[in-house]
Amino acid sequence: MVFAGSPDEIADRILHLHGLLGHTRQILQMDVGGMPQRDFLHAIELLGTKVLPQIRAELAKA
Repeated sequence: MVFAGSPDEIADRILHLHGLLGHTRQILQMDVGGMPQRDFLHAIELLGTKVLPQIRAELAKA
């Protein structure tokens, strides 16, 4: 499964998948594929600062 888009879109897709599967772990593999290191590191930062907090907040409501 490919996760691409804004932090909100990524969080929504992970939450949707959680609703279907009820999984408690999500493993993501990022393929650099020529992406500049600056952009790649920014994507990792967004996962930790935007995506993860949104997922945790939504799951805490359930």
